Amino acid sequence: MSKKSTKLNKTYYFLYPGNINTKTGGYIYAKNILQRAKALNFNLKAIQLSENYPFQKKNDIKTLKNILDKLSDDSVLVFDGLVYETVDKVIRDLKKFKIVALIHHPLYLEFKNKLSKYFFKQAMQLYPKANKIIVTSNETKNLISQKFKIDKQKIQIVEPGIEKLKKFKVKRDKNINLLTVGSIIERKNYQYLINELRFIDNVKLKIVGDTTRENEYYNKLQKLISIYELEEKISFYSNVSARLLSQLYSQCDFYISVSKYEGFGMSLANALQQKKKIITFKTLTLMNTLKKDGVIYLTDFREKSLSKLILRNFKNNKIQKEIRKNTRKFLTPIQSANLFIKEIKDA
Repeated sequence: MSKKSTKLNKTYYFLYPGNINTKTGGYIYAKNILQRAKALNFNLKAIQLSENYPFQKKNDIKTLKNILDKLSDDSVLVFDGLVYETVDKVIRDLKKFKIVALIHHPLYLEFKNKLSKYFFKQAMQLYPKANKIIVTSNETKNLISQKFKIDKQKIQIVEPGIEKLKKFKVKRDKNINLLTVGSIIERKNYQYLINELRFIDNVKLKIVGDTTRENEYYNKLQKLISIYELEEKISFYSNVSARLLSQLYSQCDFYISVSKYEGFGMSLANALQQKKKIITFKTLTLMNTLKKDGVIYLTDFREKSLSKLILRNFKNNKIQKEIRKNTRKFLTPIQSANLFIKEIKDA
């Protein structure tokens, strides 16, 4: 059989943890790719793994081993980063496959202290073993290349595709309506955002994200809300429909992000497309994702820094005009998925 025909018959597998329908950036990115592959009749098969990753149990490892044993040697395995950075226990089973690692952001940046050091060591061991690493921004590419001594040619950038959300007409009320979207994990720094609501009257915050990733952190936030008696100001939403998500964007006066690190910032890109006022913590990645026009950048997490920005800019029409002039263009979901499929074909 020729090399060309072998390549055409090759099977590709996308291994990811948990529910693909979760409305967070990483899952939306993965779902777009799988849907596009199906539309193109490209041989990419989805393998759903336990939602426990990256803290998988013994049984999860056993399940993964059993899956790998059944795959043909010439398969290409595409791992979501939440899975890939934990595959050290099955590393011998992976030698016969081509490996592509999709790294939205290295896990060592999501945690502190011992966990951060653990995932850093994992990355040092596992990143070099991938045939190709796909990231969503130039900053992540540079970080992985420099920190983990990976050849830049091995790292490819495929920005996420941004679906244009439907705009709904909404009735304005007396409240300052805030929206933030992202898994309820410590890296997102929600405790700071919640603390700042103490200094704003007539404010409503809606948080959309998976509440199961870090149960302990979610419970900590609930206690904080109770202590400050903010129950009437804050609502959590999990696994919302596309329609409800669009409605929540339409209703908000500000999209807020106080995350300490983002691989790209898909939910922020959605807000920019909707021409919503955005306040976000200032990082090089997000400055490249959003550009400057109309975006308000938070530069520290001191008490009242965020609340003052919100109150100062709530009725600032100049900011609204600037955001309308922001010319940042994003890939569509189809364009992004096509680029991703091209990259894994060439692995």
